[in-house]
Order: sequence, then structure tokens, then C-alpha cells
Amino acid sequence: MVFDSVITSTVMLIGVSVATLVGALLVIRLAPTLGLVQKPTNRCSHIQPTPRGGGLSFVVISLLATTVCLWNEVSSGSLLTVLLCGGALIAAIGFCDDLYQLSIKKRLGAQILIIAASVYALLPAPAIELWGIRLQSDVICWGITALALVWWLNLFNFMDGIDGLAGMEATCILTTAGGLMYYQQGAASSQVLFPMLILTASLAGFILVNWAPAKIFMGDVGSTFLGYTLGMLAATTVYSGALNLWVWLILPGVFWVDATFTLLRRMLRGDRWYQAHQSHTYQRVSRYLVEPEGKNLTRKAAHRRVTLIALALNVCWLLPLATMALIWPAWGLPLVMIAWAPLVALAAYYGAGKPGNIPLAAEGNVSPSTLRKELPLKI
Repeated sequence: MVFDSVITSTVMLIGVSVATLVGALLVIRLAPTLGLVQKPTNRCSHIQPTPRGGGLSFVVISLLATTVCLWNEVSSGSLLTVLLCGGALIAAIGFCDDLYQLSIKKRLGAQILIIAASVYALLPAPAIELWGIRLQSDVICWGITALALVWWLNLFNFMDGIDGLAGMEATCILTTAGGLMYYQQGAASSQVLFPMLILTASLAGFILVNWAPAKIFMGDVGSTFLGYTLGMLAATTVYSGALNLWVWLILPGVFWVDATFTLLRRMLRGDRWYQAHQSHTYQRVSRYLVEPEGKNLTRKAAHRRVTLIALALNVCWLLPLATMALIWPAWGLPLVMIAWAPLVALAAYYGAGKPGNIPLAAEGNVSPSTLRKELPLKI
């Protein structure tokens, strides 16, 4: 196998990163012709037209690299076959959405069908155990899993709102989950770890052009693909016993809490939750950090700081708690509550999900004092 050699593996992964970077640059060049240019609006976090759909590069490269390097596993109709086919279909729907702005009914309907088929194919006889209660009904378990994955996919898409955040989060989840999986199972986890390595390498190439100031956005083609892939990896590792559910509730906690808190508040208010908005915690914080007069943060610096804060939370807070949940699963629920508590507090403090956007002070729409009054916490 290609990964038997460390040198060969390293060269291959570097090649994947470079190929993804080249692919992203190609999309940037073709974006105006294809109509893949995101124009600034009052519901987005950028202030100049920027190409979107760059996720197509890491989707294509990671799928091709996985197929070539792990052909024996892919051709045997294994887990990888379902992941690759489902991921390709989800990415295709996302790319169509980038091009044609599909309606919520068409987009969500297609996602539900693809995820339901994937869950059925991967988990023929699932069983879920929560708080000592074991659910063994196929219909119940499939339904719970499919609904959770549909939510996670769209959650990840919602959180792709500032430069570098979604790519960084996916990279963190892949590397930390992969490390915990290797700790738990060693070489026995290789079938899942290898595709995770390839996708991580591909994301590394893409982040070079997506880091603030982003030259291109990943678009729905990238964010939905990542949401699907991470969700299916979570489901398969939970059902196989490689990782427990608590680990997967803790590791992506930054995204879980921000998106869920924001969505619930918007739904309770009767807002159109599926429409773009500027009320996620990360969006409100990043816009708060943008102030004029040259002595405060630029938009680029604000996006970088928020992304680095999320990175620090992942590594310094969530990873240790996820490790504890893996070692002591009986304490899983309390650890999840501990992990999420400060994230919920931040979301509440910054008014996640409240109506109205926080306009960029640099655009002359609001004074720094107004920003400080609404969002007083210094970061």
C-alpha cells in the first residue's frame, strides 16, 4: 500500500496539497466566466467581490487521490466506496447551488436522500446507546443518525462565513479525531485514517488561498462536502466503536454550539433560519473587532483573530476534554456539558441569533463606541 512507506506517503500528501492549491488558483481564474463571484451584501462578512466555489479543488483532488491510493478498498464496495460516492453527490449539489442558487426544498431534499442512502448502506444493523438506554430498532437508529447528519451538514455550511474558519475547523477535527482513533485502535484504524490524512493534506493546500484575506471562498461545494464527510466519519466510528459519541459531540463543539444556539434563537423568533445572516457568534465577534482610525483591527486581522481563537479553543479546551471522554466514557455527558458551557456563555453574551447585523465600522455605518456598547467584551 502507498502508505507503507513514510517517505512515499509524505511525498504523496505534499503532492495532494500542491495539486489542491493549483486547482484553487484555476477556479479563481475561471470564476468570473462561470459566474462564481460572491458580491458583498449586508448579510456577508466580506467587503469586495470574491470568487467562490474553491472547495471544488479539494473535493476533486481528495476524491481522486483516495481512489488511486486505496483502489483495492474502494473497488471492493467498502466504507470508502460509500463515502466517496456520497461525498461526490453532495458536492455536486453544493456546486449547483453555487452556480444557480437552488431553493431550500431542492437542496435539502437532495441532501436527505443522499444521507439516508449512505446511512442505510454503511449501517445495516445499527444500535445506539444513550444514557444506558440501548436503541436497536433499525428505523429509529437510521432516522436519528440521518437527521443528525443532515443537521451537521447544514450546520457546517452555516459556519462557513469568514476567511479560513471552516477549513481550519475541518482540519482540526480530522487531525484530532484521527489522533484519538489511532490512540484507541492503532493500525486497525488505517482504513479510515488514510482518507482523513488525504483530505487534511488537501485542505492544507486550500487554506493557503482561503486564509484572510481570502482569495477565494470554498462555497457550498466545499462546505457541504466537508460536513457530509465529517458526519459520515463520525457515524461510522461511533457504530464501529473506534470513537464514542461523546468525543464527536465535544471535538466540533465550536461549530455545534454556535450554529445550534443561533438557529434555535432564530427559529423561536420566527426568522427564516435558512437564509444568510450575520448573527452567529463568530460573525458578531469578527465585526466587533473591526474598528476605524487605524489603531484597531482591519477586517483581515479580525478574521484571523477569530479563526485563531477557534483554533485555540479546539486544541487547548475541547481536545483534552474529548480525550477524557474517550478514556472515561461513563463521564461523557458531564464532559460534554463542561465543554459546551463556556461556548454557550459566549454565544449568549454576544447575542448570537438576535435580529440585525453589526455593520462594519470601517464602512462608516457605526462608530466604535456603538460597537463597544453592544459588544463590550475585549478579545
